[in-house]
Amino acid sequence: MLAAALAPLLGAAFTVAACYATGVLVIQRLGVSLRRAEKFPLAFVLGAACLHLAMFGVLALKIAYKPVLFVLLAGLIVAAALSRQARPDPWPSVPWTLKIGFGLIFAVFTAVYFVLAWAPETSPDGSRYHLELVARYLREHGFVRITTNMYAGLGQGVEMLFVPAFAFGRNSAAALVHLAFAIALALAMFAYGRRIGKPWVGAAGALLTYLSPIVGKTAPIAYVDAGVAAIAFAVFYWLEIWDEERNARLLIPIGLLAGYGYAAKYTAFVMVLYALGFVAWRSKKLRPLLVVGSCAAVMIAPWAIKDWIYLHNPVAPFGNQIFRNPNFPVLTEQRWTETLRRYTVANKWTLPIEVTVRGGRTQGIVGPAFLAVPLVLLALRYRAGRRLLWPGLLLLATYLGNVGTRFLIPCLPFLSLGIAMALGNVRWLLALLVVFHTLASWPQMVPRYANRYAWRIDSFPLQAALRRIPEDVYLRASLGTYPMARMVEDHVPPGERVLSLNGFSQVYTSRDVLVSFQASFNAMLADSLYTGWMEELQPSRTFVFRFPERSMRRVRLLQTARAKSLPEWSVHELRFLDGGVELPRTPVWRLRAFPNPWEVQLAFDNSPVTRWKSAEAPAPGMYLDADFGRMEAVDEVRVESSHENQGPIRLQVETMDPQGRWVKVADSPDERPLHVRAVMRRSATYEMQARGVHYLMIQDDDLGAGDFRREAESWGLTVVATVPGATLYQVAP
Repeated sequence: MLAAALAPLLGAAFTVAACYATGVLVIQRLGVSLRRAEKFPLAFVLGAACLHLAMFGVLALKIAYKPVLFVLLAGLIVAAALSRQARPDPWPSVPWTLKIGFGLIFAVFTAVYFVLAWAPETSPDGSRYHLELVARYLREHGFVRITTNMYAGLGQGVEMLFVPAFAFGRNSAAALVHLAFAIALALAMFAYGRRIGKPWVGAAGALLTYLSPIVGKTAPIAYVDAGVAAIAFAVFYWLEIWDEERNARLLIPIGLLAGYGYAAKYTAFVMVLYALGFVAWRSKKLRPLLVVGSCAAVMIAPWAIKDWIYLHNPVAPFGNQIFRNPNFPVLTEQRWTETLRRYTVANKWTLPIEVTVRGGRTQGIVGPAFLAVPLVLLALRYRAGRRLLWPGLLLLATYLGNVGTRFLIPCLPFLSLGIAMALGNVRWLLALLVVFHTLASWPQMVPRYANRYAWRIDSFPLQAALRRIPEDVYLRASLGTYPMARMVEDHVPPGERVLSLNGFSQVYTSRDVLVSFQASFNAMLADSLYTGWMEELQPSRTFVFRFPERSMRRVRLLQTARAKSLPEWSVHELRFLDGGVELPRTPVWRLRAFPNPWEVQLAFDNSPVTRWKSAEAPAPGMYLDADFGRMEAVDEVRVESSHENQGPIRLQVETMDPQGRWVKVADSPDERPLHVRAVMRRSATYEMQARGVHYLMIQDDDLGAGDFRREAESWGLTVVATVPGATLYQVAP
C-alpha cells in the first residue's frame, strides 16, 4: 500500500525536478538573470520544453528503458545541483496581508488539486488516449507507426514529460506533472505582477486563473490544457524580460517556448506568430527574427517530420484534404472539427453565459467572475494592459475552433491579469472579486449555480490517493469503462486486436484497441458491421448503364454532382458486362479511384458488406477507374449501391480513346432493385477476421448492441466475457 502511494509522488517529483534542473542549466548557460520569485516557474517551463525534446530523441531511438530514463533525468538533476548558480536578486517584499491571503487560498486549492492528481486516473481523454499512447510507447520502448488512432498524429509535447513520470509512477504521476504546470503558471503570474510593480494585480490574476473550476478540473488530470497555458504565458513573460533588458540571448528561450507551444497543442502555434510579431515590432531587425524562428523550428520540426514519415501528413490528424493519406478520411476530419466548433451550442451568442455559469453544453465553466471580462478594456490605459491584450486575443481566436470550456484555459492568464489590472487601483474591490471567485469556485459551491452536467470537481478521493482503497477497487467504482479495459486485458491474448465501436479506458489494457471513428481502417470494419444488420446500408439497388458494344481497355465511372450537405459517395460493387456476362476480374486489372484510392478494391471484392467510399463530400471529378490490361468488349456497366446518401449523385460512364481522352458512353442509368443472397451478418465478421481482427467489444449503448446480443450465432460470434455495460465477443474461426 505504501509503495503504491509513494510511486506516483516519486515519479512526478523526479520528472518535475528534472524539468527544473534542465531549465536552470539552460538559463545558466545563457547567462540570464532572473528574480527569485520568477526563477522556479520560468525555469520549470523552459526546462520542460528542452526535456521534452530529449524525450522525443529517446523515443525516436527506441531506447526508452527505465535505466536510460533514470540516467538521463538523474544526470540533469545532478548537473544542476553541482553547477554554480548566481543568487537571484529578490524583489521588495510584498505586504504581509497579500502574502497571507494569496498563500492561504493558493495552498487550500492546491491541496485539493494535489489529492485529485494523486488519486488513480479517471479522466475521459487521459485514460483513453493521452496516457494510452504514452503507455504504448513505453511498451515498445519508442515511437511506433500508429495508423489506427488519429490522436497519435497530434503533437505530444506535454505527454513527452508524462513518459518518465508514467515509467516510474504510472498514471497518477503523469497527472501530478500536469498539475505542476498549473502551479508554475500561477506563480509566474504572481511574479509578473511583482515585475511590473503591481503585486496585487499579479496575485489576483493568478487566483482568478488557478481557482477557475475548469482549471481545477483539468489541472489534476493527465490532460495538456494547463500545460499549454503555462507555455503560452511563459512566452509572453520571456518577451517582456527581453524587451526590458534587450539581451539577445533571451531570444533563444522565447523561440524554444513558442515552438514548444505548437508541440503541446496545434492551436498554441499563434504564440509563434506573437513572438515573431513582437520581436519584429520592437527590434525592427532581421537577425532577432531568425533566432526566434529557428529556435521555434527546433521544437516544431520533429513532430512534423514524425507525422510525415509515419502518416504522410505533417499536421495529422488535420489537413487531410491537402495531405491526402490512407489513414484519416477527409470527411471524418470535417465532421469532427464541425462538432468541436459547435458541441450542442445552437447559438454562439450564448457562449459567455454557458462558459461562465452554466457549463452543461460546453463541459465546464470558468466561473462567474469572468463575466467581468469587459473590464479588460479599462486595463488598456496601462502599457502592461495593452501588452496583455494581443496574446490573449490571438489565443481567444483559436477558441472558436473548439468551444469546449477547457479550450479557454490558455486565454485565462491574460484575461485574468487584464481584469485585475482594471481594478488594481481599487484594492478593496479587487479583493472582493477574488473572495467572490474563491467562494464561487469551491467545489461544493459550483453545483449550486452551474448545470448539473457541467464538468467539475465532484469528489475528494483522499483514501484512494493514499491507496487505502486499492486502485482496482476505486477504478471499478469510479470509472465506468475501467472494467471493460480489464476484461480485454484478461481475456484477449497478447498481440490480438479488438474492435470497439466506442472507446473506453484503453490505458488500462495493453491490447491494441481499434476505435471505430479514429481511423480509416477502423471505420471500414465498423461500416461492415453496420451493413451486416442495417438494411439501409446494404446493397439494395443497381444502376445499369447500357450502350452499344464497344471495345475498350480502360473505363471509369465518373461522378459529376456537388452535394456538400451529404456524406460521401459510396459503391458496393462495380461490374462490367458484355452480352449479359460479367467480365471476370483478373490480377492484371489496374484499379484507381479519386479520392480515396486506397480502398478502391472494396468496390471489386464481391463482398456485400464492404463498399468503397469517396471519404469526402460528393464533388465533380470523383471517379472509379478500371484498366483491364487489354482490350475488352463491354456493353453494360452495373453499379451496386445502397439507398443511403445517394440523392443528388449523378453518374456517367466514360472510356479512354486511343488519344488518351475520356469519352462519355452513357449517362442515364436504369435503376433496378437488387436482392443480395448472402448471410450479411456472417459476411461482416468474416471481413474482420480476414483483416486480422478477432475480437469485438460492444457496449450496451452502442448502435446495434441488441442485435449482436440476440443474433450472436448468426454473426459467428462467441461471447468471451461480460461486465456491466459491455460484452466481449470473439469471431468464430
